[in-house]
Amino acid sequence: MTGFRVLKGGILTLVQDTGRLGFQHLGVTRGGPLDARSAYWANRLLDNEPNAAVLEITAGGLEMEAQTQTMVAIAGGDLNLTINGEPQVPWRSFWVRQGDRLKFGTPRYGFRAYLAVSGGFLTEPVLGSRATVVRDRLGGVHGNGRPVQEDDYLPCKHLSEEGISRQIPQNYLPQLGKQITLHLLPGYQQQAFSKAAWKQVFQQEFTLSNDSNRMGARLTGEPIPVPDQEFLSEGVSYGAVQVPASGQPIIMLDDRQTLGGYPKLGNILPLDGFQLAQCAPGAKIRFKPIHLAEAQQQMRRYLRFFGL
Repeated sequence: MTGFRVLKGGILTLVQDTGRLGFQHLGVTRGGPLDARSAYWANRLLDNEPNAAVLEITAGGLEMEAQTQTMVAIAGGDLNLTINGEPQVPWRSFWVRQGDRLKFGTPRYGFRAYLAVSGGFLTEPVLGSRATVVRDRLGGVHGNGRPVQEDDYLPCKHLSEEGISRQIPQNYLPQLGKQITLHLLPGYQQQAFSKAAWKQVFQQEFTLSNDSNRMGARLTGEPIPVPDQEFLSEGVSYGAVQVPASGQPIIMLDDRQTLGGYPKLGNILPLDGFQLAQCAPGAKIRFKPIHLAEAQQQMRRYLRFFGL
């Protein structure tokens, strides 16, 4: 077997593919990369299938040694990747040989990097996916949802010949920053919130909390007035903006629970969720309304571009 030996697991490193579909009725969440666009770019640089498993590296610290020769690609945040001590530019593919050491430092910009390898990382699928969901104890290197750790072995294909290195054109690169605007599509419960509450949502600046994780991005700010009524629990979609009794919004992400009963303002545009995934705690966030037709157009363009 060929692959990479893990020397240090980093702060949080997870094997991710596009996730588990068709199991939410059993309480199993989808999982998948928080910044799916960067994961797809990393795979595209290597001509991989969009579903090929990649590593999601949060905030750096991962160190690996290649025990094969292959092409790898890096996209997303710049986590100061070096190979054998030599700095590497993100958003490109490159050749690694047996014995090469890959080391991710602290972020220069962005918060999560995605490392793809030719043919994808070949861990054992669980329920049809290699995606790691820690809460559900599914996927990952050993199939039990554990993050990548020291002495893990990440299997992949051996390439006999070096491929052509590629780089993503500058005009395709997303703008990663510490201040972002999320486009919000109001949902069917919008009438339950007062006009004053909606005015506050669109005028206020929120801060991304340290309590955020892959289940949800927690925002802090002046509390939003919560509707004085009970809501039935129902399925929770990606990007849903829940407002619990504290009045502090929670944006539901890839590892969210499958059911929830908090009132919801609506959903953010998924493309903005990828930007959110690149924000470290402390980032400043605002909301802006978007019409359904415009949101659909942007999503169709994105899905068509990546052949999804």
